[in-house]
Amino acid sequence: MNVEEIITDMARAWNAGDGAGWAAHFAENADFVDVVGRIQRGREVIATEHQKIFDTIYRGSHLDLWVVDSRELGDGILLVHTNSTLHVPTGPRAGDWHGVQTKIFRDGEILAFQNTGRTTLADFTKQDEELASLTPLEWQGKS
Repeated sequence: MNVEEIITDMARAWNAGDGAGWAAHFAENADFVDVVGRIQRGREVIATEHQKIFDTIYRGSHLDLWVVDSRELGDGILLVHTNSTLHVPTGPRAGDWHGVQTKIFRDGEILAFQNTGRTTLADFTKQDEELASLTPLEWQGKS
């Protein structure tokens, strides 16, 4: 499978609530960093942890996942960035969530996956309009 097919298959597995299917494209010893910064190591752990969320807080959720860019780093290693929109119908995470993911592929398997939630500068700065109007580099000395 190529990268696009793998990403499509992962979204299909998510939408089916299939933890094993979600993890199927990870290398046996892959690392997955979830949206709250926890490191999950190994395909089996990734599958188990995802099944837990598919059965609870993300039950019935729908993931749209698409490739933004991809480039070869050498020796058959690809750096791939994806964007996502997750619709959660009910529960504590109900709503639409946006993310960006960084993946490292080799030989058709994901070696590493970092998931980062997207937010606005206004939300990040707790609605401080003055701070949100600045670039992060301009934040020094502001409190």
